[in-house]
Amino acid sequence: MTLQPLLQEMQSLGALLAGRAMLHNSSHREGMVHVDKAQRVQDRDREGVWVGGALAPNTSSPFPPEPPGASGSIIPVYCALLATVVLGLLAYVAFKCWRSHKQRQQLAKARTAELGAHPEPGCRLYLHLPRQQQEEVERLLEASGQPDEGWQGLAGCLGYQADAVEIMARGQGPASALLRDWAVKEGSGATLRVLEDALASLGRDDVVRVLGAPAEGCSVV
Repeated sequence: MTLQPLLQEMQSLGALLAGRAMLHNSSHREGMVHVDKAQRVQDRDREGVWVGGALAPNTSSPFPPEPPGASGSIIPVYCALLATVVLGLLAYVAFKCWRSHKQRQQLAKARTAELGAHPEPGCRLYLHLPRQQQEEVERLLEASGQPDEGWQGLAGCLGYQADAVEIMARGQGPASALLRDWAVKEGSGATLRVLEDALASLGRDDVVRVLGAPAEGCSVV
């Protein structure tokens, strides 16, 4: 939401109120000049009139005396009104910003939940593959005649040292041990995309095709 229209509205309202205050002051000054002239006439009349040979004050003036403090009494009212309007507009802007922020958060959460329920193929985890598909990958890696293109080469691409590779080679199913250990250590980073890139660097496109093959019964946890 842009604040420019609201700021323009606040400026227009402030200018209107200021103009009204200036107009009132001008009218008040003109009235004061008129009252001042009348007051001088009234003062001359109040110097006295002769009633029955005696000097008595004149009370026939049509201008009542102005109460003290009347001048400028409307300016604080305008100032208070302007402050109230400005505070109201600021509260409205703050509320709209807060509501917009909450809506963006809700949309982001919904988008995250949608991606979690339907992840992209390359973002799926190796452990989420069906067991049958995992076994086919492991079989192809262990059947390689050249260690550099089999599970040993894959271990090097995944960051395993030689001593760790030797320990896995002593057990049964070294390819399965390697891939499961890698999936547990990497967690959410053990995606099919990372595994496919490592296999592609070894020239094992056949294993990459197995990883990318659609499998029925695949579920995402």
